[in-house]
Amino acid sequence: MKKFPRSAYIHIPFCHRRCFYCDFAVIPLGNNIESLNGYGSTTIKEYLTFLKKEILSIKHKSPLSTIYIGGGTPSILDPLQIKDLINLFKENYRIDYGAEITMEVDPASFNEDDLHGFIKAGINRFSLGAQSFNNKILKQAGRRHCSKDVEKSCYWLKRVYDNGLIKSWSLDLIQNLPMSSFKEWQEDLKNSLKFYPPHISIYDLNIEPGTVFQKLIDLGKLSLPNDDDSFKNSEQTNLLLRASGYSRYEISNYSLPGHQSRHNRVYWTGQGWWSFGQGSTSSPWGEKFTRPRISKEYKNWVIKQCEIKLDSSLVNQENIYKELDEKIMLGMRLREGVNIHKLINEQNWNKKKSEIALIKLLKEWERFLESGLLIKRGNRFSLSDHRGMELSNQILISMFKWWEKVN
Repeated sequence: MKKFPRSAYIHIPFCHRRCFYCDFAVIPLGNNIESLNGYGSTTIKEYLTFLKKEILSIKHKSPLSTIYIGGGTPSILDPLQIKDLINLFKENYRIDYGAEITMEVDPASFNEDDLHGFIKAGINRFSLGAQSFNNKILKQAGRRHCSKDVEKSCYWLKRVYDNGLIKSWSLDLIQNLPMSSFKEWQEDLKNSLKFYPPHISIYDLNIEPGTVFQKLIDLGKLSLPNDDDSFKNSEQTNLLLRASGYSRYEISNYSLPGHQSRHNRVYWTGQGWWSFGQGSTSSPWGEKFTRPRISKEYKNWVIKQCEIKLDSSLVNQENIYKELDEKIMLGMRLREGVNIHKLINEQNWNKKKSEIALIKLLKEWERFLESGLLIKRGNRFSLSDHRGMELSNQILISMFKWWEKVN
């Protein structure tokens, strides 16, 4: 019997404004949003109506063990609106006892009363999108908040965690932002460790097409750290966080014992998940489907989906699975890596094809094993910490070339 997804992602697309590096499906509403009855509330309420319709459109489901409310800026919503969403899942899907229920929050988009309201609504884990503690860096990145907002938010989160009101919280930073030299980055890390968050996510800046940063680069008006400086930053990050008790369990994520993100591990280990909301991507049975990124198109899709089951990827089907290259790519992000023999055997190839494919992949990876970027333990392959994780693209590119040949 095929298992139904036990995890759900909910996309809240609203932001005060779009950051200069952002290409997500977001709807900027300005600085003076009042989500219940003020400016922007009509837009928000209309979106939530369609979001709820989509959530209710799934007829066959299992109780959820993780829920993740992301965006955008979910903390723009009122705690009552968050409570309505969680109750919708409780009543129609059921939520496991001890489930991880995470919500992204953005400094300057919530206050301490809001935080307690979100906790009462059912949130037990928060992910704080700080990005930096440096005012100049934040301004250069188009962020709305300042360093004082980050510090206040960290203080509130630390206090509710220390008092046992939440299970965990994460501090998110972006490495290699403009104006973030080695000195500034070290200060960001030291400021983060003052609050000792149980989980820290550190993302490398990616320049995406259509963003303000991409336009500035095209005009020659944006200076970013070079590859050597980026590697130096990352190397020092790894050393400092390890010395502070954190384990690097995934390329971009560090945690204290017992505080890994259960929801994100669903993605990396290739398990199925539901996803709801404009621009979000679901993969309940292995086949991915991304909803329309434009509001009008998303609403039309929800109407048709509810009427005629427009997208087949949301219907329980047999013999749907992720491509092997994607399974390897996602699994290799984790510290434990992947069991290559097991993944190849799951392809249902004949014995000869499986053996040839494995020999060719090991040949591709031979140089990485010799250089120490890749580690082999029995049938399991993993990236070394720190160099393997930092240079993982080299290993993955060789894997994709192998996949093109055998596929």
